[in-house]
Amino acid sequence: MSLSKNERRLTIWIGIAIGVACSSLLVRYALKKKNIKAEQRLGNYSSGVTASDQVQFPSLPEKVKKDIPHGIVVFHDYNQSVSGSGIPCNSWVIESSGKFRSERLFILVEQMQEKEGKLFYYRASEIYTRLQPEKTKEQLNYFIDEKTAKIIGKNSKSQEYIIQIKHLEPSEICKKVRSFRTNQQLIASARLPFWQP
Repeated sequence: MSLSKNERRLTIWIGIAIGVACSSLLVRYALKKKNIKAEQRLGNYSSGVTASDQVQFPSLPEKVKKDIPHGIVVFHDYNQSVSGSGIPCNSWVIESSGKFRSERLFILVEQMQEKEGKLFYYRASEIYTRLQPEKTKEQLNYFIDEKTAKIIGKNSKSQEYIIQIKHLEPSEICKKVRSFRTNQQLIASARLPFWQP
């Protein structure tokens, strides 16, 4: 016994409706599980514990939570300012999250204890360096420890070399920037680039 044309159409539409309903339930279930898992993840803003070494960190300012939603606090340290100002500060390295892994970015957030808790945002994994006149990229490459850093490009506007660093603890970032700034025979300037929320 075969189905008539109208019965086949009805059967197909019922199958599609059941499929859409089931897949929608599965998607909702997966998103709910993902949100629960994200809330329990180390480094989550509400966890109060860094993702890398499970050290407690002070609560982030509300502005940071708004500027970098759903971020993960990877490291925290006290009094490790890249500006070298000597003013007491809190430093957080936060991994921002995008829809894709390629959108992931490490941001160093500094909050000065003075100056009404002013906030500064930097790209934590990059140092911009300008060489002294007559110095070359090869000399810079020779200076850089390949285990902890590498040259990834050159900023066409500022003519600064972009060096990617591997150790992102605030104290290690400060040490690396200081080491570049103290080699004044080779390097004219070294800085972390600002990040705009």
